[in-house]
Amino acid sequence: MPVTRAGVCAPCLLAVRLGEDDSWAWGELHDEALAPGRPRQLALDIDGVALPGARPVRMPQAKSGRRAAIPSWLRARLPEQVHDDPRVCPPQVPGQLGLFPTPARQFARAHAARVGDRNIPGFEAVSQQLQQMADERRVRARTMWIWRLEGFARLALAARDPDQHQVAAEALKDLLYNGPILGQALDRAGLLAPPPPRRIVAPRGTGPTRQGGQRDPELRGQCTHCLAWANDRRVMCAPCTNWCHQMRKRGGSEAECDRCHRTLMLSGGMCRRCRIVVAETEVDTAQIAMKNGDQLWFARPHAAALAVGCFAPGTAAPQGRFALKRRRARARAKSERQLSEHLVDPAQLELFPSLLRDWTRLDTSAPPALTAAAESLVTDFTAYMRGRGWNTDFFNGSIRTLRIVTGHLGADAPIQESDIRALASMRADLQGARVINYLRLRGLLAAQPPTDPCIARARYHATAIARPAFSTSVHAFIDVLLGQGSTSSRARSPKTVENYVGAILGTLEAWIADGLTDPREITRKHIEDALDPLRGDQARRLHTALRSFFRALKRERLVFRDPARSISLTTSRSVPTALPSDRIAGLLDRLDDPRDRLMVALVAIYALLPGQLAHLRRTDLDRSKGRLRLRRAGCMDHVIYLDAFTLRLVTAWELQRHRRWPDSSNLCRSETHRS
Repeated sequence: MPVTRAGVCAPCLLAVRLGEDDSWAWGELHDEALAPGRPRQLALDIDGVALPGARPVRMPQAKSGRRAAIPSWLRARLPEQVHDDPRVCPPQVPGQLGLFPTPARQFARAHAARVGDRNIPGFEAVSQQLQQMADERRVRARTMWIWRLEGFARLALAARDPDQHQVAAEALKDLLYNGPILGQALDRAGLLAPPPPRRIVAPRGTGPTRQGGQRDPELRGQCTHCLAWANDRRVMCAPCTNWCHQMRKRGGSEAECDRCHRTLMLSGGMCRRCRIVVAETEVDTAQIAMKNGDQLWFARPHAAALAVGCFAPGTAAPQGRFALKRRRARARAKSERQLSEHLVDPAQLELFPSLLRDWTRLDTSAPPALTAAAESLVTDFTAYMRGRGWNTDFFNGSIRTLRIVTGHLGADAPIQESDIRALASMRADLQGARVINYLRLRGLLAAQPPTDPCIARARYHATAIARPAFSTSVHAFIDVLLGQGSTSSRARSPKTVENYVGAILGTLEAWIADGLTDPREITRKHIEDALDPLRGDQARRLHTALRSFFRALKRERLVFRDPARSISLTTSRSVPTALPSDRIAGLLDRLDDPRDRLMVALVAIYALLPGQLAHLRRTDLDRSKGRLRLRRAGCMDHVIYLDAFTLRLVTAWELQRHRRWPDSSNLCRSETHRS
């Protein structure tokens, strides 16, 4: 089908003229790509009804570079969009200063096109001046020249600061190469602000000067440290002078300030001015470096005075108005805390219940806000510990631990014991033993399954007890034996824990069957009745376990008194039967080695064990006094008084040892013989 020079056939031009494909017409005019295959309505050729002319939408651009004209009928059907992008030089609120200084920027023609329809005050006056300048310069492409500069004039006027009628001279550099021409147009229209006087900062100690090297009388007397102004000839004010003298006496030196980056005398990484500003404004506790962003003050009686030399960075004095401001800031920050995003819902199952939470990456200094249930739980925990008579200085770490855990996980679901232990292991000021015991007592603890089978069996027996008070007491007894009670203690072996729990389990069940509901009801008579029918090892086993049980409950303050403390068990101990003298003489006659003869005598006469013989040393023997010391781990040493016969055997062994190893430094008798 024949097409026009624009590449469009006559039926398509006719369809566009009739308004059947406005999207194609818009894309054709703005050089936008559209998908091929345009829908078109068929036209009927009826006698007497003439179709409109199929004139082209736009002609290709001529070689002269002139813009193609858009037909009036198409311009009326497809009007141009309004160009006012709020992201380009947004209007500012009059009377309000900007929070941040204007950053470095560069305007382009594309930015000017996005604010082409904005109503900007003063633009008509600048446009008239541009037309007069075009006539004066006899610009050939007058329309194009004015059109380009008018766009940059809109940007310069739109970028003015709030409540500023004129354009700042330093803002012309944002207009690239159009700045000088627009500066003349703005100046002729009365919209260009005069440039500020240029000031040159003099070397340290000479004071600020104006251009030309003359000293500025208005800035005379400004302290180079705190920048306070006193209108005198001092380079440093008296408070800064005294402060620097104190810092030098403490061994301080000049370095770069962490906040203002000036090289001055520092205390805790900051100069005196920054310490005062931080304490006064409470805006820089995160150590944000702000250059030229502080308010100046007057010196002498109006100067800001603050003792900042003895405190840590970012802190003020413990008393006074600065301490009050810090307390109010902490209270305001506490009221603005939000609830945690990780609250545990008891109605929702965990996706990975076996995984342990990593509390090391958590910021425990600012926990989230507590829910109503968590706040009630923390309050009840505090009242519970006060009711037991504990000093508040000793359980602040426990309250802090419970507050952090309930703040992040909530108090609606049982709390994992592993979470409390992991959190308490992070810092020394976090404690979890009392929290675990309290949550177990309230039924809000998901106990951590023990890995040792002996501990697992002991926990199982404790949980199987019918009465909750007795079950809780046995669990607390197990914690104490494992060294996990409210007071640190030496941990017993898992087998010992299982034996103790197994020893008292039957007695506790008998007391429960008799009607006892709490360990506090047990008296001395109950313990004596339980021990009376037992004899030998059974009595000693139960007596030892009950004494350890009630001692642990008394230390954990679960009972008022220890009923088993004054109960003693009388048992008969069998005395070893001594060997007859003829048998000892017969044994010694069969041995030729003096060492073997001495060992037989020590075992037969003094009943020494093989382990005690192996650890005897030469320094344990005192031949002049006839004494032999036995070392016992965890107990006092035992002294044996040797008779004359044993001393003769010892002397024979010493002589043989000296003959065989005269230069030996080994102190152990048995190892010397093996060598």
